[in-house]
Amino acid sequence: MKRHQTADLEPTAFGGRYTLMRRLAVGGMAEIYLARQAAMAGFEKEVVIKRLRAELADDPRIVEMFLDEARIGALLNHPNIVHVYDVDEHDGIPYIAMEYIVGEELNELCRRGLTHGRFLPIEHAVELIRQAAHGMGYFHAKRGGEGTPLADQPLEIVHLDISPTNLLVTQDGTMKVIDFGIARARGQRTRGDVIPGKLSYMSPEQAARSSASQVVDHRSDIFSLGIVLYEITVGRRLYRGPASEIVPKLVNAEVEPPTFARRGYPAALESIVMRTLEKHPVDRYQTAYDLADDLESFLRDERLHSGPVRIARYLDMLTHAAGGQRRPELVSEAEARRGDGGDDLDFDSQVFDGYKPSEGAPGPEQAPEWEDAEQPEADVAKALGMELAELRALRTPVPVRPAGMAPVSGKEAKRTPPKPASEDEASVTNPMAKVEPDAIADAPKPRAVTDEGDGEPAATEDDPPTVPITPTPIPGSVARPPMPTPVPTPVPDAAPIAPRPPRAPTPIPVSPNTGPVPMVGSGLLARSTPSNLPWILVAALLVAVVGLVAYIVMK
Repeated sequence: MKRHQTADLEPTAFGGRYTLMRRLAVGGMAEIYLARQAAMAGFEKEVVIKRLRAELADDPRIVEMFLDEARIGALLNHPNIVHVYDVDEHDGIPYIAMEYIVGEELNELCRRGLTHGRFLPIEHAVELIRQAAHGMGYFHAKRGGEGTPLADQPLEIVHLDISPTNLLVTQDGTMKVIDFGIARARGQRTRGDVIPGKLSYMSPEQAARSSASQVVDHRSDIFSLGIVLYEITVGRRLYRGPASEIVPKLVNAEVEPPTFARRGYPAALESIVMRTLEKHPVDRYQTAYDLADDLESFLRDERLHSGPVRIARYLDMLTHAAGGQRRPELVSEAEARRGDGGDDLDFDSQVFDGYKPSEGAPGPEQAPEWEDAEQPEADVAKALGMELAELRALRTPVPVRPAGMAPVSGKEAKRTPPKPASEDEASVTNPMAKVEPDAIADAPKPRAVTDEGDGEPAATEDDPPTVPITPTPIPGSVARPPMPTPVPTPVPDAAPIAPRPPRAPTPIPVSPNTGPVPMVGSGLLARSTPSNLPWILVAALLVAVVGLVAYIVMK
């Protein structure tokens, strides 16, 4: 998610009950807006609107993935998981209304701490991951609700994209797991593939896609969370570098023990970290709840004190160090007494020094390590043993518009193309079908769409519906000669569906002025071998006419 792409907006009505106030972020799949929900009796609530990008709204697979996120989110109600309130569509484009979290991504928090020489204290790092593990254990164990097809059955929800950017720390010191955009759950209607998450946070079974024996389940999320735990307690990234180097390390679960990287690292915590990062799922923690319990025990045994209020004060300290204002409610009584009531707090001596880095903690020089390096998609696909198109289809949905698809406006189409009359035409009017170029050349073009391949303008509602359309040749198609008479001249078919023994199919004749000639009368008869049937019909008609004349005369 590119959170720097923010923009203030004029208050804009949206979805009938929301008002968009500000754009917060733009990602590969959606746009994020801050919105206000208003209702009767002065009810107002700030929410986040996650709206599918308009250019993706015509791909049913992507829309279904987006709605899957809403369905999963609607099932979850936990203090450490983002809340989903509503799902609907506006101008034909789906959106999700969810909890507005005032906070920052975990990697941004770590980078801020490094910048000011006060990296995230180890007790706060452990507490934040404990909270994340608590929320993770909840959605891993979630069962279907009463009255649903999966009532009281495990939903087998797997997030698949646990990383610091999907872990938000609120200004009140609470961890929130967000973004179930590629999560997998039992009962999903559209996909069973494991979608790759962020490269540096994949589990070995996610990275080793070529192995059919690798099962990706909830323990994959535990491995990914273990990478995050390692990084925010050691103070450096675990897997960093080119994709070709990262993937083999992930597959083999190559991990340098924390004590090799940071002096004074607690042995008990190292044991927990290394268990989460075991190569084989059976050797890891079997539930996230067990991980959360061990992290809580570590804090208690080591007499380390943390919690939401203490974390909030640390965040407040970083904000003040950057020139911001402190939150008065977070100034403790002890601080106030030392500062004669808090009027002239000596921040540097009284508060900042309270977060002096421990032995071996990283310094400001390591802040650049926390910048997310862009990995070229081609390199990632090659390292994972995938085709580039497959990676794009699974990981970052990018629509590929077949020729003939209209630009998406977000509104329903005003006219529906006519029902195809043949199998060839059906394959063209369906934009998701795979069509050979020669078959496209022979198929009639719907008037209501724009053919992006040849740049023809789309027909408008003002066009007379009865005006014939002269077919425009498409490169690669077989040209059809103009017909001087109503009798068609057989030409070779450009793309027959299948051989039809014993005679080859005859193509539809084309008129230079009126387009395709209907297959009726002599045109229909011309499809078969010559016969005397027309002459017999003419003779019978003449006999009937002569008989009628004779009857009238004799009468």
